[in-house]
Amino acid sequence: MSLDSSPASLRGSLLAGLPSEAREAIERLVLSASPAHIYAVGGAVRDLLLNRSIVDLDLAIEADAIEAVRAAFPAARSTAHNRFRTASLTLSGVWIDVATARRETYTRPGALPKVERADIETDLRRRDFTVNAIALRLDGNAALIDPCSGGDDLRSRRIRVLHDASFRDDATRIFRAFRYAARLGFTIDPHTNALIDD
Repeated sequence: MSLDSSPASLRGSLLAGLPSEAREAIERLVLSASPAHIYAVGGAVRDLLLNRSIVDLDLAIEADAIEAVRAAFPAARSTAHNRFRTASLTLSGVWIDVATARRETYTRPGALPKVERADIETDLRRRDFTVNAIALRLDGNAALIDPCSGGDDLRSRRIRVLHDASFRDDATRIFRAFRYAARLGFTIDPHTNALIDD
């Protein structure tokens, strides 16, 4: 898959690479969440664009994720996290996390964030790094949403933080920056390095 592939081709490749049970799960989620939009987000989209294997699948939905999962899979065992309105389940060895698209605010450094429902672009802007802030729409017309220029950073093979307060909000992002750089063979953006040093 190329970084310049069409959104429809990307969606087709993503779905084709999943076990049939996971593909059917996405179809059920799309139906149960309609008319809300549902997206593959984060590492799955990044790895798809880099031609890497997708081990787990993060989905974001512009509706309540727990309600959508329970409606789509009334008999399935899933794990719900009420504070963040997320739900998880495993199908054919694929771990699927479904999150309500959200905005986060931090009352102090390192505190758990306060969350409220938001649209997908707002959700992407709250994430850790630009390369993880890309979404692929799975319902209706395929679309690639990249408000933070993560595609450019994938092409440049760099890890770049989304905003200057990111490491104060969540210091574990420092470790993740080095982990992603090592795993993907990327470099850490100079400004991001300076924020880590600070």
